[in-house]
Amino acid sequence: MSRPNPIVLFAILALFSAAIGGLLFAKGGLFVTSHEGDSYHLLDIIFRMEMGQKPHVDFVTPLGIFAFLPIVMFIQAGFGVGTAILLSQILVAAVLLPLLVYVGWSRMIRAVAIGFGIATLWLVLALTYGTADANLSISMHYNRWAWAISFIVIALVLLPPLGRPWPIVDGLIIGVLMATVVLLKITYFVGLAPAVLVALLMQKRTRTLIWAVSGGLIVAAIMMALNGLGFWLSYVSDLLNVTGSEVRPHTGVDLSDIIAGPKYAGGLIAALAMVYFLRKAGDQVSAVALLLLVPGFVYITWQNSGNDPQWLIVLVMLALMFRPAEDADLSRKLSGVAIAAAALFFPSALNLALSPVKHYTMPESLFEPMIPRLEAHHDMRIVTLRGNSTTAEVALDVPGSVWEPYGEIIDRPAPLELAGATFPHCEIMAGTAAYFKEHGDAMKAAGVPAGSQIFTTDILAAFWLFDDHFAPLKQGAPWYYGELTGIENADYVLVPKCTFVSRVRGIMIGELNDSGIALSLVADNELFALYKTP
Repeated sequence: MSRPNPIVLFAILALFSAAIGGLLFAKGGLFVTSHEGDSYHLLDIIFRMEMGQKPHVDFVTPLGIFAFLPIVMFIQAGFGVGTAILLSQILVAAVLLPLLVYVGWSRMIRAVAIGFGIATLWLVLALTYGTADANLSISMHYNRWAWAISFIVIALVLLPPLGRPWPIVDGLIIGVLMATVVLLKITYFVGLAPAVLVALLMQKRTRTLIWAVSGGLIVAAIMMALNGLGFWLSYVSDLLNVTGSEVRPHTGVDLSDIIAGPKYAGGLIAALAMVYFLRKAGDQVSAVALLLLVPGFVYITWQNSGNDPQWLIVLVMLALMFRPAEDADLSRKLSGVAIAAAALFFPSALNLALSPVKHYTMPESLFEPMIPRLEAHHDMRIVTLRGNSTTAEVALDVPGSVWEPYGEIIDRPAPLELAGATFPHCEIMAGTAAYFKEHGDAMKAAGVPAGSQIFTTDILAAFWLFDDHFAPLKQGAPWYYGELTGIENADYVLVPKCTFVSRVRGIMIGELNDSGIALSLVADNELFALYKTP
């Protein structure tokens, strides 16, 4: 089959993007059915940036500025936050579309170019992070964007050009995109950079490598000119903070499960089989390049919450493109690899593909605004039932209960204590909206003055989004990444009696006890203990 006509390929991918983007935009907002906590973290960051704060400099996050900047741009243009998030996805798809056309035209046969382009754009425009769980979520949108960018880089590096080579164009695209993932989520750069470098050197594509480095340096220079050296130093500091964190060195399952667990082993076997087939066929360079990519795929999957192996999409494309016309046996084997990888990824692919349709058909009567006080942003909504479901998991084997002996059998730790208050084993399962409202109202009733900054020993701390009585914590972290970031600016420390992640609360209470900070207990009630800082 011949190479695609670039104009026809552009038209197909543009029509697809317009159809899915139009379906998203037609809903009139963003409706999420899960991961409300992650959504509040995203909103915390977005509205801080809309106020003029910079990531890393004014608040802590290991995620890069490009994960949020497109959304902030649309909010500053006057759109509600839900619409801004949807438009940011459409914008990313529009930026990647011509690059996908170039990759498809220069390196792929027609059917693969169309399929690869549609799969990559669908990943960008989806409203779930993957897996087989049927949900609508904007959680970890940056992972989908970073995978899509990485797919383009991998295609340019591993696939030989079908016609005249364009080393300057290839190099600049590779360099700019690799710099982009540094400023999106550096995990992808760390996972892919060794394979990209070695592959280009083994292929003797020196000019492409030089232009790739140049493209990356151009992006770095622009960011330096716009934000100064302090931005980069603060970014590195945030990355080191999360790397040394007891809570977030990785998320999800253990690395051993990513390598050999039943959910993931099939994909790795398919990838290694492809390496073996390429090596037996004499394509040593491609075999080594792919072999170097596999650890990167494992590392990125391990670092991403949900641990969804979305790299199987690019494995399908590579297997189809490496099929040699002159070797029917190898062609059949590589087709088998493509079929196996597609089958393994099918549950996640179907969930990603159906998410825009599912979003459009959701009954709006089931939802309520995510941030009630900001009427201009009522176009982002959560399920009323989940947002107000005050369900918790509690330990029954407490001293004095009939279950106390069972706590001894499992060696239940004693309840946590901090500066005169005790905290039970209790973890909230849902009810983010109710949590923010009740805790905020109770803090005001306890006499917390307007403009106060609150340090919270939990993963949800953006009380300022729900009530302008509170202020965002300077140098604080929307999520807990380790250390008591922002505590020096806090007026009060809030320790919930029932928390969304009890392990996080336990670590933070331990750090507070070890810090020597003189906390004064000012309220101890059913919801929380509240302390005044020195």
